[in-house]
Amino acid sequence: MPIVNVKWQKEKYVVEIDTAVPPMLFKAQLFALTQVLPERQKVVVMGRTLGDDDWEGITIKENMTIMMMGSVGEIPKAPSVLETKQQNRDKQAEEIASLYPCGLANLGNTCYFNSCMQMLKELNELVLKPAEEIKIREQNDRLCHNIATLINQLRDKDRALRSKGDPIKPFASIISLSDNFPQFEKFKQQDANECFVAIMNNITRYYGAAGYPIEKLFRVQTETTSTCLETEEVAEKKVENHNQLTCYVNQDVRFLQTGIKSGFEQEVERNSTKLGRDAKWKNLTQISRLPKYLTININRFFFKESSKTNAKILKSVQFPLSLDAYDLCTAELKEKLSSRRADIKLEEDAKLERELRKKVLDKEHAEKIFDDGVELPTDFENDSGSNSSGFYELKGIITHKGRSSQDGHYVAWLRSTEDNKWRLFDDEHVTIVDEEAILKTSGGGDWHSAYILLYEARVIKQYPELPPAPVPSIEEKTEEAMDVSSEP
Repeated sequence: MPIVNVKWQKEKYVVEIDTAVPPMLFKAQLFALTQVLPERQKVVVMGRTLGDDDWEGITIKENMTIMMMGSVGEIPKAPSVLETKQQNRDKQAEEIASLYPCGLANLGNTCYFNSCMQMLKELNELVLKPAEEIKIREQNDRLCHNIATLINQLRDKDRALRSKGDPIKPFASIISLSDNFPQFEKFKQQDANECFVAIMNNITRYYGAAGYPIEKLFRVQTETTSTCLETEEVAEKKVENHNQLTCYVNQDVRFLQTGIKSGFEQEVERNSTKLGRDAKWKNLTQISRLPKYLTININRFFFKESSKTNAKILKSVQFPLSLDAYDLCTAELKEKLSSRRADIKLEEDAKLERELRKKVLDKEHAEKIFDDGVELPTDFENDSGSNSSGFYELKGIITHKGRSSQDGHYVAWLRSTEDNKWRLFDDEHVTIVDEEAILKTSGGGDWHSAYILLYEARVIKQYPELPPAPVPSIEEKTEEAMDVSSEP
């Protein structure tokens, strides 16, 4: 691919051009360098203006100079012709601005990236204030800076109102993702989980360097013990850290927890010192630390030699809206979790007591019974970002529709932190859905299959003791006693 010199104003850039793809890719590269939107760019090659769709009539030579004209800034929106259409857009803008569910434009096979970003934007700890963004910019990593900026744009209510629901075009983030991780070739379909892991590794590193240790929010720590099945000798315990768990799918796996456990219990061959040869060992893995945000990848793809593709396992794997990770933990962690888990029983009793009280009181007194619970910390006092109960609530899903990871379509389903409603983020299209639609993504056919699950530590509340219930007066009792039928 030829390398050219692009001259813009007083600046000069060296850019590699691939004429096998539409010129829009080249313009996207220029946008990443100059922040001039492709719509504002006028690119002149040997006296000819470059279009968006093809290179017809344009000859590119090594080291040639190309002129680009255009200024940085918002493109003014053309006024709508139909008044009714404008009214509908204004109404939609008001609804969108209240909860900022902005969509992301598909720039050409970028649904895998869009779904990952919509998932991350729901995590409040990743949303930075302007002064905090400066610290990220000082790390001199373009990808992390672009990701942080994009997350803030997706959560910006004022921007949502100004844009009237128009999707965001993540050109800069897509370009910098490919620059940092060459395996993500620009504007080609990629694996969403590989993208999610790459982005998480990047932002946990640079957020941490800037003084925001978000790594603790996602870190799962496991302990693995190996026991020889022939001699019962035990190998040294292995401690590992992960950013996500894996649910392995096979013919016996029908539920999420079963798939996780199947990866935690494995038989392997390794050397036995007592026997002086290889023998069968059993590996047992347990969780010794749970994070606030638990990410689980359902391992749906495998390499199919005949077609040279990552084929998809369509089998249904049921997942819960409320997950209890207690059975996956070590005995030591179970003991630590017991205190906060006891608070759940108290919370449920308090809620039931309030519901019963409302039923026996008149309307005036019943209205005074409200949700007066105080949220308890979700993490251990000496371990910020952990989960101190083992209970989780489903916060988001990334699903895949198709037969292989190289094609098909990725979307995100997210429960909003604002109104607790579920929404489907299908690139630029955002719609409200119900819990039934979420549970239908368990797989089993060509419909959307859950691929990445994001759980958040359950919030438990502590309720004050209710005052004694009011006792009916003597007059009230007398009236009730006299209200008896006189018929025989």
